[in-house]
Amino acid sequence: MKIALDNELPGLNEYKQLLSSMEDNSMDAGQQYEQYCNSRYVLAAYDQGRLVGIGRVADENEVNQTCHITMLQNYRVRDVDTYMRKLLFANRIG
Repeated sequence: MKIALDNELPGLNEYKQLLSSMEDNSMDAGQQYEQYCNSRYVLAAYDQGRLVGIGRVADENEVNQTCHITMLQNYRVRDVDTYMRKLLFANRIG
């Protein structure tokens, strides 16, 4: 497994595919995607070109939240989200 990280926002369709692949896909994709569009730093994780996770630095007005990560469960157990969280924390101030 070689995960590629990119700090470019993926397209809305890719994001919707990610959410539809998750067990709890009841999230409002359009509203969440808008939050990613308005974030100052975004990090996307790809496995062989397929979006498997996305994270963002939370806005300053979001209470007790410094970053948000949405990731497929089988990649969480491989600590991909832990590495992404470290990169997001490093870029939260700017």
